[in-house]
Amino acid sequence: MLGIPLYLWRLLPGNPILLRVVAAASKRKRDLFARCLYPGLLIGVVLLAITGGGGTSLNELTTTSEKIFRQMSYLQLALVALLAPIFTAGAITQEKDAQTYDILLATPLSNGQIVLGTLGSRLFFIIALLLSGIPIFAITKIFGGVAIGDVAISCGIAAATACVTGALATAIATFKVGTRRTIFGFYMVVVIYLIGGYLLDNVEALHPLLLDPNTNQLSTDRATTSWLSGIHPFLALQTLFAGARPPDAASLPPALRAWPIEWYFTQPATFFPTFMVLLSAVLVLPSIVLLRRMAQSTTSWRQKFFGWIPIRAVQAGRKPRTVWRNPIAWREGRTKASSARASVVRYSFATFGIGAAIVLVYLYASEPHPPSKFIQAGSYNPTNQTLYINGENQSYDLAKPTKVTIDQIEKPISTLSGRYEVVSHQVETVRGGKRITAIELSRVAGRITDLQAHQLLLGLVIVELSVILLVVTNAAASAVTREREDGTLDLLLTTPITSRYYLWGKLIGLIVFVSPLLLVPVLSVTLFVASDIWKAGLSGNGSDSWLVLPEAAILLPLVSLVVVAFATIVGMQMSLRNRTTVRAVMSSLGIVAGCVAMLGWCGFAANASKLGVAASIIQALSPLGVIAAVIYPTEFGGPAWMAGNPDDITQARWILIVATLLTTAAYAAAVWAMYTSMVKNFDMTIRRQSR
Repeated sequence: MLGIPLYLWRLLPGNPILLRVVAAASKRKRDLFARCLYPGLLIGVVLLAITGGGGTSLNELTTTSEKIFRQMSYLQLALVALLAPIFTAGAITQEKDAQTYDILLATPLSNGQIVLGTLGSRLFFIIALLLSGIPIFAITKIFGGVAIGDVAISCGIAAATACVTGALATAIATFKVGTRRTIFGFYMVVVIYLIGGYLLDNVEALHPLLLDPNTNQLSTDRATTSWLSGIHPFLALQTLFAGARPPDAASLPPALRAWPIEWYFTQPATFFPTFMVLLSAVLVLPSIVLLRRMAQSTTSWRQKFFGWIPIRAVQAGRKPRTVWRNPIAWREGRTKASSARASVVRYSFATFGIGAAIVLVYLYASEPHPPSKFIQAGSYNPTNQTLYINGENQSYDLAKPTKVTIDQIEKPISTLSGRYEVVSHQVETVRGGKRITAIELSRVAGRITDLQAHQLLLGLVIVELSVILLVVTNAAASAVTREREDGTLDLLLTTPITSRYYLWGKLIGLIVFVSPLLLVPVLSVTLFVASDIWKAGLSGNGSDSWLVLPEAAILLPLVSLVVVAFATIVGMQMSLRNRTTVRAVMSSLGIVAGCVAMLGWCGFAANASKLGVAASIIQALSPLGVIAAVIYPTEFGGPAWMAGNPDDITQARWILIVATLLTTAAYAAAVWAMYTSMVKNFDMTIRRQSR
């Protein structure tokens, strides 16, 4: 058993690949800036939490310490999840692009030294950042409330996430699928898995039922952990905090008490790092064994697979196509979309997105069964001040005034003209007649609650926009480097095409390329707005029935378009400045993801603050904040929605609309400024890259 660890340990010390990268990283100013920025962010979280704690007693300090630990743990894991794919995506592919891979294979280095040296060099930077944050985590031990074991587990989850990401990237590159497209797909799969897995955890069916301690039979209570908790870093991390603690083994059903399933559900925070380290070994060992054999093969697995499929030869030829006024824009916007692979991806994306939205609308709008007691249009007679309650089949007089509450929010008596479920009502007898003095109502629930509809729709839109941003960033980051690498850029520069003409064509073409994809989240939100309008017309609930604000149909396209334009111009900027596609793609993805995440954090922090009207203005600066506010206003709409005052809500909605329009114009101006700067410096940058 000790042979394998000792063998692996002999491969790392003195490894020239690892030492080369470590020495280079210690000299680069970019890596020095990142090493300073990471602990700076953690220190900023600590200072904000301490200054906003507002307490001096031991209990309050303990609560503040737990809050600091929670925020730093999530921030650390988010940064690792963002940086690990960027640093590991081009594991061996970058050696191939630099034409040093064949030289590396010709050296006396063994397969294990090459693979583990490459993996270790990719993980060195991430592990160094994690080690630099440990002293900051030790601050949480000053006031108590945080166990040292939880700190170690939190860092272990982050390290295991980086480890399995690097092992997967190395395996992809070793087995000859580490192309530029695969690097993008790898990053996209990681993002979709993290976001999609976190959202799927809200599905109750994935949480097993627990035993009733009194009857030892299955109860209606479900475990806080799900079938995804042990294999998802954020779900495993949240089990360390109060409110999401995993169940004990005694409360699990007998079928789930067998090892390792019991370990999986009762201690997912320790199961995740252990399982991911073992999975990393499983991914790395085949790479070590087959590295040189795969490198000597002249055909990839894709060519071997399709070689067995009989494909009938077709007559060469192509129908004539109309070229736009700007052929650069036409090539970027039409020729990419016309390929078979792009068509399959686009249609699959649209089918999945629209299909999921239709299913959500059906589950939200359809009632599984009518409520036992309810009112509907026509039940309330404003002339006679009477109310007929279906289910009781009885008409009541209404007191003056009658207290009406809908979902625990007081409403005017005119809302009784809609369709609502009657939760309770207080009746008094006056002169032999019955009169309602107070009535509590709730919206008639569909097959899913409003809360579930909000969460699932918001998650669906965020996943769709994340995929779109990844697609356009990858395409933009390879727009110039691809042509530089295949030699077509030199041919283009000999034509009368100017830099302004060339860059403007790239920008417009890439935006047109992803415009059909932008229709998917817009149509998803529009379906819910149409469903609310239809339900309001049938039930008479009016504006109380809005699940999604109607202005989302206007604000969402504007915000999505300007974010896509920003991601496009950033990708083009990195593609122009970097010589290789891999480096340009990694840099672009990191910048775009970091900017969107940082602005989103600012928007959500403003929403949780007590800034009042200013919170809506700050939230409009964040694309994610605007999207969350119009799709889930009761949670992310700001203090006005929490108070429930109709006048304040109307004011907050108008402020959000105006601020979003101004912010969109500001982002468009920033994109135009970056474009003009690229045009101005185009020739100088191209000459510098050609040296």
